Amino acid sequence: MKNRIHYISQTLVVGFLTLMVVIDIFPEIGINMSIGIMGVVTFIVLAVITRQKGEPVFNSSKQKLIFTLFFGIYIFSVLIILTLLGGASRAGIGLSNPILWGLFLIEVLVSYTKYRRELKQTSDNDNGTFQ
Repeated sequence: MKNRIHYISQTLVVGFLTLMVVIDIFPEIGINMSIGIMGVVTFIVLAVITRQKGEPVFNSSKQKLIFTLFFGIYIFSVLIILTLLGGASRAGIGLSNPILWGLFLIEVLVSYTKYRRELKQTSDNDNGTFQ
């Protein structure tokens, strides 16, 4: 039961983050930003409380790299769709924001470097050499 609540909490955090982006781009929909903020905070706290203690968030660096790529694709897809629907961000969160692209590229490079290091270490251990 605890794992199910944890999974649902993580999913709802992504949903409320998406809602916050929609509210930022289309403020005329009439939903207050504080609803999105309260939802994100509530479900992050619930996810932290229901997380299995001692269990890593990602089991491998490959899993982290895949998560980073898919989450980036998701965020940029949402931004593309909302922009095509005629929206414009009030906070500057958009496809032309160099900080957003920079953070995404840095995270991908860091994840990829860790993945390559783990892959090399695994192949070295299979060959009988240890570092």
